[in-house]
Amino acid sequence: MTAQETPGPLAGLEQAAHLHALAERIHHAADDLPTAESTHSLASISEEVEDQVRVIAAIFASLAHEAAVHNRAAKRHPGAADSLAHRKVALMTRAADPLGWALAKLGEAIAQIGHLHEISASPRTPERARAIDTARAALNDRLFSAHRHLTAAAGTLHRDADLLVAAASGVRRAPTAPPAHPNRPPAPLPTAVSSAPSRALR
Repeated sequence: MTAQETPGPLAGLEQAAHLHALAERIHHAADDLPTAESTHSLASISEEVEDQVRVIAAIFASLAHEAAVHNRAAKRHPGAADSLAHRKVALMTRAADPLGWALAKLGEAIAQIGHLHEISASPRTPERARAIDTARAALNDRLFSAHRHLTAAAGTLHRDADLLVAAASGVRRAPTAPPAHPNRPPAPLPTAVSSAPSRALR
């Protein structure tokens, strides 16, 4: 596409499909997170967390790569990129903020897993049982929080993609609701992610 060409409806649909595909990858990562309340052993939970950290980190890295490639192309060929491409990258990279928070919460979950391993090796006492219950509750809280950030990211991407489809087709379309996880309550509809750095702890 040259600098003089205007992106057509097909380009908008392709960009929307890209956002929907990314949202589905994030939804799958959220759905594959374990819960500390499950009957799975601590070893099984540890392995599942390890797997999903790899998946989410790979998605996070792909967003950074997408932004870097787009910016390099814009620098080398000023005016060549159309406004729709800029918009797609902006919408995609908005997911980086909640993905980063999800990774941070999984980091806290890993710390709780290590703490549980240490407690489990101690002699059996009432204090040990209470400590295990407390650590399990903290682990579940971190996993649930990571799941919430992931579903927020995916839900926002789905809605942004629907807006691109509506703009391309000229038809108003209701946003896609994020699918509910079978073992967790539905996540609340997220608000738009601000482009300004967040300073509040979540």
